Amino acid sequence: MNPKVPQLSRKEREKQQHRQEIMDAAMRLFAEQGYHSVSMQEIAAEAEFATGTLYKFFPSKRELFREIMVGVIEDIGVELRSVFESDDEPLAVIGNFLQIRRAAFKKRYEYIKLYNMVGNGFGSSGDEVVDALIAERRKNVEQLLMRHFTRGIESGLFKPVNVEVLARLFEEFCQTIIRSEARRGELDDAAIDSIIDVFLNGILVQ
Repeated sequence: MNPKVPQLSRKEREKQQHRQEIMDAAMRLFAEQGYHSVSMQEIAAEAEFATGTLYKFFPSKRELFREIMVGVIEDIGVELRSVFESDDEPLAVIGNFLQIRRAAFKKRYEYIKLYNMVGNGFGSSGDEVVDALIAERRKNVEQLLMRHFTRGIESGLFKPVNVEVLARLFEEFCQTIIRSEARRGELDDAAIDSIIDVFLNGILVQ
């Protein structure tokens, strides 16, 4: 029997709602104007809270930024997890990974825009906690990709290549597509299928 999940009180629910409203307002302003151009006073005004109330939730703009980014990273991780838990054949898992990852980031366009603005396009958010979490998640993804590339090799679908290098390259390949779409517009599914074919054709057993 599953343990009963404790219900939050009305006050606690309101607190969570206010916290989320502040984070949503900050994300909008950060994505529109840039992290460094937005003040805590402007965020408070956008969220329709007093500045003092804002500081009760988030002692600094850096901590507010950090919580926004960590929350998004965690949510994306949950959405990607189902891909790797699938029993589909390796090629389907690898293709689905890119498509679900694209969909996850497409819903969070402001996050990508903010990340690129803060990091000046160099693949870093400038926050050590956020960057460490991203590095950890990417490492986990690479390990899961390695598992499915290994399955493909063992089944005779893929050529016997270095799966560690292959997984790292494919993760970077997916990341490049997502960043390109964020900057230049979405690619259609036919274009994505062609790109995947170009990447995978070199490792498929003919």
